[in-house]
Amino acid sequence: MKAINNFQSPFITQTLKLVGIVLILSFLLDFVILAFPAGERDALWQIGFITATVDRGITPVIGLAFLMVGYWFERSNNDTLTQPPSWLSLKFWALLLSSLLGLLFLVMIPLHINNVNTESARAVERINENSSQEEAKLQNEISQAQAQLGDPNVRTKLESDKNKFKTQVTALLQNEQQFNQAINSDRTPENEKKLLRQFKANPNALEDFLVQQSDPVALGSKRLAQLQTQKQKLVNQAKQEALQSSIRMTVRSLLISTAYIFIGWMGLRSLLSTKKSRQNPSET
Repeated sequence: MKAINNFQSPFITQTLKLVGIVLILSFLLDFVILAFPAGERDALWQIGFITATVDRGITPVIGLAFLMVGYWFERSNNDTLTQPPSWLSLKFWALLLSSLLGLLFLVMIPLHINNVNTESARAVERINENSSQEEAKLQNEISQAQAQLGDPNVRTKLESDKNKFKTQVTALLQNEQQFNQAINSDRTPENEKKLLRQFKANPNALEDFLVQQSDPVALGSKRLAQLQTQKQKLVNQAKQEALQSSIRMTVRSLLISTAYIFIGWMGLRSLLSTKKSRQNPSET
């Protein structure tokens, strides 16, 4: 039984160390690959780089845990094991790396927030620019419609089209068979079906619709209000996404950084104090 334990102890120790080293090296490999992009290193790249790094940040923490448990298991089974100098110990360099990663993840927090705010401001600027172009185009159409309404011929044609449309729709609503055929037909667009149902349920809805459609200025003003509402919605969405990204990455980076710094600094302190106590044993 003792021989089995003597065999298992080194195996378990080396397995824990190997798993820890593999996890740490896999993170470092991903970090190096991500740090050298094929394109330009702009704010968007920095956001993606930091996000990917933080998403992988828990992997080395687990690796360090495996490594430290491996060293603890090794020490608990062989207390007389000779310790090499600190600078030659893998444990020392792993703890030093942990401290450096903790500082790195702390630095990433303000950098990420600044990049997110920059991109959010650019997105809002693009939204405002596109919206301004659409509003200018719509204002031009409204001005043209107002000019056309000054022509008696145009007003006469609009009134004729309005009366013709009203007559056709009224006849359709009064004929139940034709109404059902139009509602159930695949060739009738969904928006027209919706309008027909509204007209059927509320006859006044037809008059309101005709008033809106026969007044291009009012219709353009309505579209302008919808455009402004949509612009504000997009602006709020861009700001909300930036805020959520900042909070998410700040919390995750802070938690991971705390874990790294705790493991690194506490481990180095314990390692150095152990070395010192072995060099200057207390007198009994």
